[in-house]
Amino acid sequence: MESLEILLSIASCIMAYFFGSINPGYFFGKMKGIDIREHGTKNAGTSNTYKVLGLKYAAPTALFDTFKGLLIIYLATLLGVPLFFAQLSGIITILGHVFPFYMNFRGGQGVAAGTGMMLFYIISYFTLDFISLFYFIIFEMVLVAIFTYVTRRGTILSLIVLPPFGYFVVVTYPLHPYNLFFLIILAHIIFIGALNVITRKTMQITDENYVQHKWRVLMRPFSVAFIIFYVIFSQEIALLIIGIVSIAFIMLDIIRFLHKQTNALLHEKVKKLFRKNEYHAFSSMTVFLTAFFVTILVFPKEIAITASTFLIFGDTFGKIFGLAFGRHKILNKTVEGTLAYFGCILICSYVLYTLLDISPYILLFGGLSAPLIELFSMGINDNITVPIFSGAIMYVAFLAGL
Repeated sequence: MESLEILLSIASCIMAYFFGSINPGYFFGKMKGIDIREHGTKNAGTSNTYKVLGLKYAAPTALFDTFKGLLIIYLATLLGVPLFFAQLSGIITILGHVFPFYMNFRGGQGVAAGTGMMLFYIISYFTLDFISLFYFIIFEMVLVAIFTYVTRRGTILSLIVLPPFGYFVVVTYPLHPYNLFFLIILAHIIFIGALNVITRKTMQITDENYVQHKWRVLMRPFSVAFIIFYVIFSQEIALLIIGIVSIAFIMLDIIRFLHKQTNALLHEKVKKLFRKNEYHAFSSMTVFLTAFFVTILVFPKEIAITASTFLIFGDTFGKIFGLAFGRHKILNKTVEGTLAYFGCILICSYVLYTLLDISPYILLFGGLSAPLIELFSMGINDNITVPIFSGAIMYVAFLAGL
């Protein structure tokens, strides 16, 4: 870079911070004699401006906040600032919005500014590959529809639909110069979404059984490590590792059954390890690991990985969203939990399609069957039914040449 370009790049970044720190919502609040940060969600962003001051003040706030990052990028480009620093200036605009110097570094959340830049990047991706992005946006709209119905909470949607979008961009446009900045903005919006879910308590589960044993549900996704072992090493290594862990849990259950005092002691003193319904039965952890072992042993690699992935993530989504937002009972489940299960399967299917040599028709049959099998398990542990039966259905589809 020449010295002039360096100076222009530095000036662009500095200008971006000060321009980004201009916060209409805060000034509108001052005009009304209030500090908007002391009301509503207690930030000086577009959504809180609407909540506290109404549409009249929220509309110009949204317009300015959404496009100020793009305006800085445009001006920087006109000045001849290199692409990297022009895009970095847009990111710094968001930084100025979140940490304005004259507001004791406590401004808005930067979601509107980030959204404006994200839309700009999406349009640029459209010009490269319209068809792929068009179909993926339809896919995202299906996810939005599912989880909007399930949660009735807009703040949670970013946590669901944006990670797949980031994955899509990396896979479809691996060398695009905007990718780094797109992913930074995506990560920021996801982080803000997660922060809002936590601070506003928009996803609460009061079910006593879940609260007492939630670590078991939250740890479930980490069992994907077994699949990673399978992919990196071999079927034999994966079976050996899963088999050893499974045997350990089986032996613990057998000891419980044979020694009633030990069983009673474990249930009394280690309540978070076993559920009440597992006093006289094998624990769901044992059943899950055993079914995992059988799935990898019986089915071809791609089908075993797919069926196991559906079990790991689909079950986790279905349980958490069903308990948090379940309003309509269906059999012994909820409509919301089943839909969340299916939404998760859609995401998993897309990722697996890009990673595995597997037919989309096989994924379709497996993806449709897994939540239905979980729903109609009717008292049989779905840790067994989902991977075995969905795996069998996919295997039949494979043999049929689909």
